[in-house]
Amino acid sequence: MSLIPLLRSAASATTTSVLSVSPSGPPGPGALVADGLPFGPLVGTAALSSSSLSPTPINSLLYADDVALVGSASEVRHMLDLAQIHSLTLGYKWSPPKCAVLNAPTATSSRFVSMSLYGQDLPATEKFTYLGVPFDGKGISVSALIKHRASGTLAAMAQLHSMGLNRQGFSLLLSSRLFAAFIRPKLEYGLAIAQLSRKDYDELNRPPQL
Repeated sequence: MSLIPLLRSAASATTTSVLSVSPSGPPGPGALVADGLPFGPLVGTAALSSSSLSPTPINSLLYADDVALVGSASEVRHMLDLAQIHSLTLGYKWSPPKCAVLNAPTATSSRFVSMSLYGQDLPATEKFTYLGVPFDGKGISVSALIKHRASGTLAAMAQLHSMGLNRQGFSLLLSSRLFAAFIRPKLEYGLAIAQLSRKDYDELNRPPQL
């Protein structure tokens, strides 16, 4: 399976029907818990649908010390237990305050499953950013992603503008190469795995104003 469909199935095939998941039932739409080591950045969260394009179920996303656990409430609870045992066995600890749970059943729901590490409850959230990509209860938040990408792009352009990326500065050839190397990646990061609408494309194609 190619990388893009895999990432899309892992990040965008989401559902809002997480509350219908039985804590002890078969795999299906469920909550995701993300966990970070004390020295690592905050980790994002999401809820994935069983309609994943991947023939192999994905229950974890691992990038350096950023770890995301994906599954039904009971599955995530079991993986948290395994993560805790692993950390205690090898002599390190996860940081519960740097964790987040997205799309988890509410405490008043009959399907509620407590999410905790070392006896400390993990905070629930409606939005989170994982590796620079904002997520909400439906998956990748495209509006937040575009807004985040636009602000980061403008900041990078302003910095290069002050260094000579302007009509009175670098040549057009050098300017185009600097744009391709430093500005375009800022703008395009995360867009390949997002479900963009025509309105989103129009927003992205709008000329930036410094």
